Amino acid sequence: MFDLILVLRLNLKFGLPDYLFIVVDEIVSQMIERLKWMPLLVFNTKLCPHGIEGTFFALLMSIDNAGLMTSSWLGGILLHVLKVNRTEFSNLWLAVLVRNVMRLLPLCFLFLVPKGDQKTFKLPDAVMGEDSENENLINSASSL
Repeated sequence: MFDLILVLRLNLKFGLPDYLFIVVDEIVSQMIERLKWMPLLVFNTKLCPHGIEGTFFALLMSIDNAGLMTSSWLGGILLHVLKVNRTEFSNLWLAVLVRNVMRLLPLCFLFLVPKGDQKTFKLPDAVMGEDSENENLINSASSL
């Protein structure tokens, strides 16, 4: 919501000049940008079957890039619909508010995340190679 505070100029009411507020906003945004990948990488290691970690990571990156492109296009359409351009900013606050609310939309899809771990989804031994056969022998021997 920092962008909305800046657009509505509420930062001046708090006594923060624009340049200081923008620097703090950029620092917080960069920190969140870096931290947002941590849960995805942990999710990758916990849920991904052995042997396709690289493919799964590439899939995550592809989905992220597709989301970035789609959000750019939809953001442009939103600005066009709200008639925000280089000279007219009267509805910019509404565009920023819609963007911030839309950032919460993925929470509605959390039920789609499977409940399980990497042992729940197992690839065939032929795909895994010789190492998985050795692991199976070690696991069966240790259970005896």
